[in-house]
Amino acid sequence: MSSEFEKSLRRLKPEKHRKRLAYRDRSQLPYLTSLKPPFPKLLLDTTVYIDALQGRLPKSVEIALRAGNLWHSTVTEAELAALAGLLDPSHPETQDVIAQIAMSVELRPAHRILAPDRDAWREAGILAGLLARLQQYSKNERRKALNDALISLTAAKNGCVVLTRNVKDFDLLMQLDRKGQAVFYDAL
Repeated sequence: MSSEFEKSLRRLKPEKHRKRLAYRDRSQLPYLTSLKPPFPKLLLDTTVYIDALQGRLPKSVEIALRAGNLWHSTVTEAELAALAGLLDPSHPETQDVIAQIAMSVELRPAHRILAPDRDAWREAGILAGLLARLQQYSKNERRKALNDALISLTAAKNGCVVLTRNVKDFDLLMQLDRKGQAVFYDAL
């Protein structure tokens, strides 16, 4: 019997991908405005939380958040928590922003939080490496690709669709891994 690592390699086939990926036309991608309730199970990407905190969510997303079956990721929690360390402590608005982030994280129902398992970590590493090679990502882009791959794989494993405005990264991830699904929106 082959190892789990070998199974992941067979599934994702990194050796078959040799050319830079092209971004698909917007008309070929699923946008939330084209969906009608009932919405699929939605795993919220970090962009949703940031746009909500900044008051930049379009009406279609607000409706989906009220009507949808919402799920949250430990990865998005970590990305939001990183802001607490990144923000300038001497800036007058920093403490208010951190308090809003903390409240956003604390309001997540514990039974609706998904964490990547060992398989997701392994396959996310392969996907992030593949994206880095094909798209010639910088170190910062590689970290973001790993987080996005973790979110995508966790969503797929749990029957969710990722809700995000991050068309750039999730379009490429969906091209490399057909299991992962995302639905997009445009911020105000």
